[in-house]
Amino acid sequence: MRRIVFGSPRRISFWDTITSKILTINIVVFILTSFSQSTFDLLALTPTTAIQNGMIWQFVSFMFVHANFAHIFFNMFSLLMFGPTIENRMGTKKYLIFYMFCGLGSGLFHILITGLGDVPLVGASGAIFGVVTAYGLFFPRNVIYVYFVPMPAIVAIGLFALIELFSGISGAQAGVANFGHLGGMIIGLILVKFFKFGKQKEHTYFWESDW
Repeated sequence: MRRIVFGSPRRISFWDTITSKILTINIVVFILTSFSQSTFDLLALTPTTAIQNGMIWQFVSFMFVHANFAHIFFNMFSLLMFGPTIENRMGTKKYLIFYMFCGLGSGLFHILITGLGDVPLVGASGAIFGVVTAYGLFFPRNVIYVYFVPMPAIVAIGLFALIELFSGISGAQAGVANFGHLGGMIIGLILVKFFKFGKQKEHTYFWESDW
């Protein structure tokens, strides 16, 4: 028999989390944009179009749009790996705010560094880089694998930052918004370190329970 302690964190299923909702929205939007170029153009962030035509929603909607299957697969896989843990640590409301601000910040940072242009910006990568940064800050000694090489999480996010900075400056990854990724990491760092996101734990997941 399991003892129930008054005031202990409540258990929830993955499908009750904000992470699952974000994942679902990304999949639905990917399906819609795969069959409709006009929907893709409407939701992707094209800086000049968004500003000149007042399509301000693109600064939010772009983070739910993906270029192809590989793009959404690796983004959603990363979200599944790190999102639930960070949501659990921050609490649902703070996590949602954190995720959205990291995504928004990534787009703005990309434009700040590269300037306005007509090339669409899409993907959840900036927001997810923010989530991964939070994981490294909260659990610096936890081991994660980077290209199959195990390393402490805090070392991994430092390496990610260096890779994104180098790739952005050198143009080594054509078609990748490296400065957007770096922007998501910077916003994540600011929110955790200066706005104290991550001070609460609202619930536990089924795999954390002691039956």
